[in-house]
Amino acid sequence: MKHHLNTSGALEHWVFWPPAILLLLIIAIYLGGFGTPLFLTLNHVSERAGDFFWIGLTTLGDGLVVCVLLLPFVRRKPELVWSMVLSWLLVALYVKGIKSLISVPRPLSVLSAADFHVIGAPYRFNSFPSGHAAVAAAFAATFCLFYKQKWLRALLVVVALLIALSRVAMGLHWVTDVLVGLLGGWLLAMLAYSLAPKLRFGVSPITQTIIGVILLAAAVRMLFVNHTDYDQAFRLQQAIAFGSLLLTTGYIYQWRLSASRSTSDSIGKLT
Repeated sequence: MKHHLNTSGALEHWVFWPPAILLLLIIAIYLGGFGTPLFLTLNHVSERAGDFFWIGLTTLGDGLVVCVLLLPFVRRKPELVWSMVLSWLLVALYVKGIKSLISVPRPLSVLSAADFHVIGAPYRFNSFPSGHAAVAAAFAATFCLFYKQKWLRALLVVVALLIALSRVAMGLHWVTDVLVGLLGGWLLAMLAYSLAPKLRFGVSPITQTIIGVILLAAAVRMLFVNHTDYDQAFRLQQAIAFGSLLLTTGYIYQWRLSASRSTSDSIGKLT
């Protein structure tokens, strides 16, 4: 069954609801002074799921992992890939830009380590905003904009929220960090989706080939190098890279087989 992509660049009304809800939550938490109590509550409740669960989820929000997940779509869905690449670049500027201007201490710099659960490296600075949450939101929003299946949209949003929650569960970010990350990632995906049709060079075969080569190199690197802070994430990272490479190989084989058949049919008609 083929899925027809929504590549018009026009935004549907529903896409404005998630950022509106996120903005209201951010304002409510800030004005109500709920930041620390909410962080501690979510961190303590999340501990029941176990460290490996949250490490796996936070790995899915890693920028390089998200890029490798795009590999099977290169040349097959050029509009989607180009929109996601633009989103990724905008998110990188957004997160790095804010962190360079505003240095918000992480929970470990404010609270006692005995008061909450920390998983992984004990980061203490540059908490705001959460890059993982922003990347997860951008990925979810981009695919939601291109695919209209309600079940897929719901799944993508839930996974993005869980990835954002993983940053709180691991004791690395305040709740407002992840909410602002989600808000920025979603809005920038909307912007990229609107810009992509105007920047048509991104869907050209040569650009898609360049993107594909870069993502291919990233996938191969992920097979051998664990670039995360978590040893437990390496197997998942390898599985994602191997799966993306396997799917890409399958699609290339199908494309070459189809091209070969078309050539044979054309020769047959001439003779």
